[in-house]
Amino acid sequence: MTFKLETPRLIIRSFIPEDEAPYIGTHLDPVVNVYLPVRSAEQYHELFHQAMAQADAPLNRWTIADRDNNAFIGSCLLREFDPGTTHTIELGYSLAADAWGRGYATEMIARMIEYAFSLPQTHKLVAVTDPDNKGSQAVLLKNGFVYQGEVQRYEDLRLSYFEYIPGSDK
Repeated sequence: MTFKLETPRLIIRSFIPEDEAPYIGTHLDPVVNVYLPVRSAEQYHELFHQAMAQADAPLNRWTIADRDNNAFIGSCLLREFDPGTTHTIELGYSLAADAWGRGYATEMIARMIEYAFSLPQTHKLVAVTDPDNKGSQAVLLKNGFVYQGEVQRYEDLRLSYFEYIPGSDK
């Protein structure tokens, strides 16, 4: 069995081999990766295959696919915010540029929130964005995340930090 969640327009599922090229291509697209940590095609290849090797893991990277035709739209992830500290889970996502502005991120995030809080280890759900990524920030706010300030992450990047607070999207 592999991981699968559904929304009215999307399937969030384990990676399949056919997803590798669009996954890597999306992350190397200069329009998409302007707000992402810099990684090589080889690093994305490794991340992809690590996720495939643990297809049933409750925390992982997954494909976001169009429900009608199973076409790759982007990817999302849930992971420990601080590795080894299991109660704070981070949500992340990237969409192909041609999928922007269609409400896919909003729909995916709503479903991922529901799934994340079905896991016993999730006490807090957080997300980080580049401070200039106003589009992703707006989608997070729309889904009940609240800006909490800035954090240093990854390659010493200064990022905007959001925490999901139920009811804040009302």
